[in-house]
Amino acid sequence: MVVAGVLERGGKVLVGQRSHPAWTAGQWEFPGGKVEAGERQEDALAREWLEELGVRVRVGAEVYRQQVETPLGLVVLLALRVALLADEPEPQALEHRSLAWVVPQELAHLPLLQSNRPIAAALAAQAQ
Repeated sequence: MVVAGVLERGGKVLVGQRSHPAWTAGQWEFPGGKVEAGERQEDALAREWLEELGVRVRVGAEVYRQQVETPLGLVVLLALRVALLADEPEPQALEHRSLAWVVPQELAHLPLLQSNRPIAAALAAQAQ
């Protein structure tokens, strides 16, 4: 299973531009990663955000869940809302080329990871 976090602020969502691996470098994604064996989904997402963005988050409601085909095979992708804990700094691009705040309707214009496009579509539909 792969988890992705959706952080919203002022009508925009945070996305990160991947720096690796080579076949996905330059594409945008909702930050997150793989759930390790024995790890709860929420704990995995909080760990990934701390590792990739340097911030602690509270994990909230489900936004999207789907079985998707990736270069690594078939996986379940789960997108969950996240909120920064009190007094956390701004997220930093520790493992991404850059970060951007984007209006959900404009996500379709970014080169998103194929597996993240349905998340973007769900967010755009909810924003209308």
